[in-house]
Amino acid sequence: MKQYTIRTRNVPLSLHDAVITEATFMGSTIRLVFADGIRDLFKKEAVWTGRAVVTITNVDRDSSSLVRFGESSYSVCPIEQLGQFVKMGRFEIIDELYGYRQLLFRCMWLTDTMCEAVELSLSHSSELVIRWEDEPSEAMYESESF
Repeated sequence: MKQYTIRTRNVPLSLHDAVITEATFMGSTIRLVFADGIRDLFKKEAVWTGRAVVTITNVDRDSSSLVRFGESSYSVCPIEQLGQFVKMGRFEIIDELYGYRQLLFRCMWLTDTMCEAVELSLSHSSELVIRWEDEPSEAMYESESF
């Protein structure tokens, strides 16, 4: 019997608990802006960065989805609607999964009147590019230890 062990990758940046403040689509490219930053795990302790931008190119829109989960139902929306969700409320990433040519972000979408679970699944055929500023946007994000 053959065996292969898939090792856990150590990703030095995390989008967990980060809030998407802007989402734009240009052709097959999606650009996500995190005005309050993301977690930088390059250091001994996790710290929040300043403003960060995630760019994903070669997104296959037909194989990507945005799914809203209600109490007893769900609805599939075009991924282009992500920008509208972000403008209408707080769109926070709760969990992030990276696979071969696939990203899955489990999110919470909070408005003045509701809270919904949302999954953003992106199928792509390129690398993920993350750029960030060194200084945190606000002093409220201090070092955290895991």
